[in-house]
Parts: sequence; structure tokens; C-alpha cells
Amino acid sequence: MDPIDPLEGNQAQVWDQKIENLSPPKITWPPSGHIVLISPHPDDELLAAGATLATASDKKTPITILGVTNGELSHPYLNESERQELGKRRERETISAYQTAGIQAERIALSAPDGFVSQHIKEIQKQLEQIIQKDTICITPWEGDGHPDHQACALAAKEICSKNKVPLFASPIWLWNWDNPKDPTFPFSEAFSFRFDADIMRRKQEGINCYTSQIQSEDGYRPVLPPTFLEHFERQVEVFLPVS
Repeated sequence: MDPIDPLEGNQAQVWDQKIENLSPPKITWPPSGHIVLISPHPDDELLAAGATLATASDKKTPITILGVTNGELSHPYLNESERQELGKRRERETISAYQTAGIQAERIALSAPDGFVSQHIKEIQKQLEQIIQKDTICITPWEGDGHPDHQACALAAKEICSKNKVPLFASPIWLWNWDNPKDPTFPFSEAFSFRFDADIMRRKQEGINCYTSQIQSEDGYRPVLPPTFLEHFERQVEVFLPVS
């Protein structure tokens, strides 16, 4: 199975028991210090941590989003100029998503080429070195998430956070699609769940709905992220793994 083909993946309900059994965080979540989230593609931040970011924003917590790519390869049938325009559109969708979800954040766009983040790890690390502070915590996709760009972002963050003693937390995105709930690769026993109220859930969902290029059918093609995949992010819970 292609781990990032949402038409081949798990239904959301197969994860019910695993998620229900997760422990709450042992620390205050969202943390009160500076939050840095590394987003490989526009929309990853809302899918993985939209509720965390919205809750932190309500508390006036400083947030920096490092947007690594513009997500221009999400529609592979486009030509070069069309991909460039798609990348600009996805950036606009992200701005709208933040506004709609009530997320106050500084967003830094690296514009690394979509699908080739592994060739730009040093650029990510250089940027991280410039923005982390003594009270920073970092959030990144899980290293084993199944998407090469997600893995590259996780590896980049792991080295810099370890070097600077910055707490690092990983969040699954594509894992929900391909991992085996009966014998998962993801270490659920070490993870925790952040549970939030219906209003925060509504804001997260309305933010995700701003990514029309991803969730709506265009030009006769199916949505990049069909409803069955998005159901994984319709729970009033987000999952995070402390990374040692």
C-alpha cells in the first residue's frame, strides 16, 4: 500500500481504541513558552496541531511556523507554471486558515521544493537555529510518518533540538492512513493526547476547510485529501510523541 494514498488507507474508526487509551500530557499543553512548528506542506500544521495552535493563540503564546515547502506537487498533472501558481494559492489558503481558526503566528516560508526536502535539511536547521529561544518547544511530523518530506523535517529538527536542549514533540499525520492499529509502528505507549472543547474543534475544522485546493475536487480529479482521510482529524483530540 502507498502510505500517502488516502484511497487505500485506514478508516478513522479503526484507531478509536488506541486513541481512547492514550494518557493526557504530563506537562501543560499547549506549553506556555515559544512554540515552533515545522510544517512540511501548507495544511500539515492544521491537520496535526490546529487545536494546539488555536488554544495557544488564545493564551497569547508566541508561535512561529516554519513552512518548508509551498506544496506545489500536490497536483502532479500540472505543468511548471501551474505548479508555481498552485504553490502561491496554497500559501494564500494557509493565511486564510490561520485567520479563520484564530491562530496568531509568525510564518516563515522557506519555499524548498516539494518532494525534495531531504536535500534541504541544512537550510531548515539554519533557520531553526535563528528562531529558537531558551523557552522554545518544537513540534514536527513524526519521523516515521510515511512521507519523505515529513521524515526530513523530523530529522532536521531532531538534531537541532538535541543540540540546543529544546523539547521536541512529534505528531502523526499520514500514519493514520497506513499503520496497523493492531500492531502499530508508532509508539503509542510513549505518546499523549491533547483533548479540547467543541469550539476549538469547530475552529480547527473551519481552518482546514480553507484549503480548498486540497479538499475539493478540481479539473475532474478527485480531492487530494478526500473526506475519508480527513475524518482522522475530526476528533476532539491531537496526538503528540515526546522525542528524546
